[in-house]
Amino acid sequence: MNTTIMAPKPALVNGPKVGDILVSTYGYDACIAHFAKVIEVTKASVKIVRLGNNDTYTGGGGLDWLSMPDFSRTGEVETKRFKPCGDTYKVKDTSCATYYPWNGQPIQCYNYH
Repeated sequence: MNTTIMAPKPALVNGPKVGDILVSTYGYDACIAHFAKVIEVTKASVKIVRLGNNDTYTGGGGLDWLSMPDFSRTGEVETKRFKPCGDTYKVKDTSCATYYPWNGQPIQCYNYH
């Protein structure tokens, strides 16, 4: 008799779409933003290109800035899996950062070390 209970997968309400802009932040004593753009979607993965950053320094001797995506600078195409997260989705960026859909607002960044 199998007594293992399998939890159902969460339903994906607002899944990825081509054109979505993603943002991840990381840092130890820092908050540094990375942006990416979804260029293709399959059943379980997305193809993304990393975007550059447009940074506007806000003080702190260059230690505080607002970051926005730079659509003119793109990287190589990468394929990554996505997972449901609340009513949206997430995509692993690095071992210590995860992409989420960007809300269109500048990201407050800092680096104090």
